Amino acid sequence: MAHLALKPGSLLSELPTLLAGIDVSRLDEADLKTVLAQARATQRCLDGLLLRIAARADELAMAGRSAPAPEVMRGGGEVGSRQAEREAARARTAERIQGAQAAASAGEVTAEHLDSLARHAGDLTDDQRDVIDLPHLVEQAKGLPPETFDRLLKRRVREVVGGHGLADTKAKQSASHFRHWFDHHTGMGAFSGSLDPERYEMLTTAIDQHAASIAASTGTSVSRSANLAAQALVELATNPTGQARRRRLPSITVVVDHRTVAHGPHPGSVCQTESGHDLPPVSVARLCCDSVVRRVTLDTDGLPINVGRTHRTATDAQWAALKAMHTTCAWDGCTAPIGWCQAHHIREWERGGRTDLENLVPLCSHHHHRVHEGQWSIRLLADRRLEVFKPDGSHHTSVDPPRRC
Repeated sequence: MAHLALKPGSLLSELPTLLAGIDVSRLDEADLKTVLAQARATQRCLDGLLLRIAARADELAMAGRSAPAPEVMRGGGEVGSRQAEREAARARTAERIQGAQAAASAGEVTAEHLDSLARHAGDLTDDQRDVIDLPHLVEQAKGLPPETFDRLLKRRVREVVGGHGLADTKAKQSASHFRHWFDHHTGMGAFSGSLDPERYEMLTTAIDQHAASIAASTGTSVSRSANLAAQALVELATNPTGQARRRRLPSITVVVDHRTVAHGPHPGSVCQTESGHDLPPVSVARLCCDSVVRRVTLDTDGLPINVGRTHRTATDAQWAALKAMHTTCAWDGCTAPIGWCQAHHIREWERGGRTDLENLVPLCSHHHHRVHEGQWSIRLLADRRLEVFKPDGSHHTSVDPPRRC
């Protein structure tokens, strides 16, 4: 293998200047996508180099010839301790799994893929690693987006470890915490904490829905309003028996497949909160003891969720169906939770559009305005693939069908 001498004038030392000199101000969309693909490939290669540096630092530390790898990865303080620890953990993960280091060095898998391996497979026993066949999963990761690979790996680990995530849920419940203090420098109260997925969903659902109620009564926008969320939290916490409680806001929405409900967990079980956070089936069974259970059927032989032009707005059953499919706004790359979205008619109701699932997608306020006032257009295909078109009619992007698993 050829070795690169890292000296002034070398390719690596010149790279920042070369990248800074790339002028994108006059590129059209097609050229931007080309440059973006090249930049992503470069980023993956740089991540692979960081991985090899962290691995070498670990070797030197083990031999007593350098400081611990995380300390080395901090450099001269260019990055924080958390990022340095993450980079060192990726190197340790890649070193333990056959093929992972080579794939990362070649840019075939990303740092996010390695983070998923560390997060879900880091505490497995040797026997469990053999059953899961991590080298095979690394090969699969090469052709999968990080989010898809994360879901695949998480499901595979649940199958092998057993309990379908119960132990993980209990660990997260035990690790949940909440702190508050008064910052005399800013003159503001401050909060910090983490919650397990179930209680996180309960809290955020209550805040989001009460914030929407406040927004409706004052004529303000609820979308991403941190100030409005703070007001909602205070009102809910200081007046728990007041108007918000009397409206009986739902505490949590769970999406679970019928086979799991009827026959118990299986390899393809879907047990998630509305936002896509996994829950163990036993937790779902507990929640169902005091809940409203709605069956969502996506065909004409079950629940009649298509209402044609009888109603202009989506019915509760249709919203339940949309939430079973989508966790966020349907627009490409938008992370706005589905609880912040409105059901948009692809063909407008005023122009004969039907209030049927094949004519409805959830859009956040920003993208809803883009379609209506901004003159963008979207087309929903039979498999729920979304085609997005610019105001001039040119094709902007294709959005893959929503997937929960």
